[in-house]
Amino acid sequence: MSDEKTTGSVLTGSSDASPKTDAPAPVDWKASLPEDVRADPSLTDIKDVDNLAKSYINGQKLIGKNRIALPDDKATDEEWSSFYSSIGRPEKSGAYQFGERPALPEGLEYDEAFESNFRDLSYKAGLSSAQAKAIYDGYHDYISKKSELEGKNQTTQTDEWVTSLKKEFGKAYDERIDLATRAVHAYGDDGLKKWLDDTGMGNNPMFVKLFAKIGEGVAEGRSDTASARAFTMTPDQAKQEIARYNRDGEFMKAYSSGDHTGHQAALDKMNSLYKLAFPDETPVPPA
Repeated sequence: MSDEKTTGSVLTGSSDASPKTDAPAPVDWKASLPEDVRADPSLTDIKDVDNLAKSYINGQKLIGKNRIALPDDKATDEEWSSFYSSIGRPEKSGAYQFGERPALPEGLEYDEAFESNFRDLSYKAGLSSAQAKAIYDGYHDYISKKSELEGKNQTTQTDEWVTSLKKEFGKAYDERIDLATRAVHAYGDDGLKKWLDDTGMGNNPMFVKLFAKIGEGVAEGRSDTASARAFTMTPDQAKQEIARYNRDGEFMKAYSSGDHTGHQAALDKMNSLYKLAFPDETPVPPA
């Protein structure tokens, strides 16, 4: 009987009854190779025979395929040129084919100079025909979408400007626009008119109000008017006029007293001012 004692239990995993054996030392698979082969750098990362076999199989799969060596940082221009030609660059820049010219949004013209410069740049960069065409198509797709987006943004901006002017001018909107247009034609040259149209600034409230003010002076200065022209009030002007009448004791006495001889005239005046001050509403003047 052996004197070796057994403790623990195999059922709980704590038994030490099984004899202990030392793990075998790893075998250096390169040891049997000739020294010059064993020291080759290509074997450095191969840890065992399995990895060696996989590496060999992958290498065999590449045999017969068209493999092109990438020039290193010491390569000459001629070597790089040869490399670019081998991966699909045309013989000359004029040989790039881009197909039919892209359809551009209204207002955009095809840029001949861009195409010429792009061909030269593509050739210098060593792009293949497929690569150059992909960039060419992508660029024109980008400017088309960008132009379309800017057009939508400009339309939105114009709508917002016109809405704000209508709110500010109220019932005087058409008259003020007419005055502004007259001022532009009276004082602006063709260059200014073109700039206002091309940039959309002809709808900018700042410029519209400026030229409307100038237009008032033009209209008031006409020699065929017997007296100064009376312009339709804007909402702000009408509100200022209402405030002025509210401070006028005599007017308010006639306005508030139904027995006063001037009551109807005062009532008509205040009603007309309220319609101008609140063009989008039907306000009831104070009794």
